[in-house]
Amino acid sequence: MHSDNKATKVTRYWYDVPGKKIVFAALLIITGLFCEWPDFHPEHIFGSVYHWWLDMIFHGGYYFVITILLYTVFCKGRQILIFWITVLLSSYVFEGLQSFVPGRSVSLLDMTSNLLGISFATIICTIYYKAKSRKLEARQT
Repeated sequence: MHSDNKATKVTRYWYDVPGKKIVFAALLIITGLFCEWPDFHPEHIFGSVYHWWLDMIFHGGYYFVITILLYTVFCKGRQILIFWITVLLSSYVFEGLQSFVPGRSVSLLDMTSNLLGISFATIICTIYYKAKSRKLEARQT
């Protein structure tokens, strides 16, 4: 007979799994490179000039995707507020570091788009994992 006692259940934390450490390190390095690259403006790649809304889409979209990746690897519906605050503060640290890079600057618009991208991704992932959890619970009963 199997026990439903959760005290005997082995729990693995994110820092116990080497693959998660690699994902975290890779995302940290990629974000650092994009944020600290001197005079990096993606609109030049597309042959466009600077538009504030395009900059918001790039920042918000990047942090939206990164947040979804981090959420699915580390959070999975647990400790959502701590996760959200950590990702948001990390994005603000990277934004602040840009003040030391030639051709880059700190922007309230970038911080706002980071906030929106991170918040939307966290909300969507939370809804997904809560629905998945309810579905799993319904199957077990």
